Amino acid sequence: MGMENVFVYGAFFGTLVLFFPIFLSLDAYTDLTKNKTFFSVHLFKFIKIFGGYILLHSEGIAIHLTKKKAIFIRYEDMQNEQKKFEITAGFQLFTLRTSLELSIEKYPLAAFYTAALAQVLSQIIYPLVSYRKEFMNLKNGTLLTQGEGIAKATVHLVTVFNQLTIGMALSKIILEAIINLWQKKKNTKQLKT
Repeated sequence: MGMENVFVYGAFFGTLVLFFPIFLSLDAYTDLTKNKTFFSVHLFKFIKIFGGYILLHSEGIAIHLTKKKAIFIRYEDMQNEQKKFEITAGFQLFTLRTSLELSIEKYPLAAFYTAALAQVLSQIIYPLVSYRKEFMNLKNGTLLTQGEGIAKATVHLVTVFNQLTIGMALSKIILEAIINLWQKKKNTKQLKT
């Protein structure tokens, strides 16, 4: 095999790896009565990246990744940090399945109207979202149940992207960090003079 073939095969497999689709899924389960959300993030459905649970507090959100490790994010800091979590156009929604389980024991009318509103909104929004992207799998389900104090929601979300998208997102983050650093240095020099 000649050297030109090595370059051709290398370019082919490099391009293949660059554009190979990567599926990232998020599963979340919320018990609204206990103010707790459990979540897990998987790569290709079977490789678990991380998981844990989220608790809402009056000052912010606590994300518990392990028994000993938690991240606390204040509500006031979320406004400033929002740009860091922007999803670029390269991350495509592939699947979204939501379900809602509500008790009809104490407040049957409120449960019925909430379930009806969730169903109507999904019947309006899901077709609009998937109109141009027929590959999307969007589903919603609602269950009214006996028993007191049941208010649960589940979300299964799958997004697809590739190595090129990750590279572009990382480049954007790095460039923004460099620009911010440069602007801070420029501002400190102006203050000194």
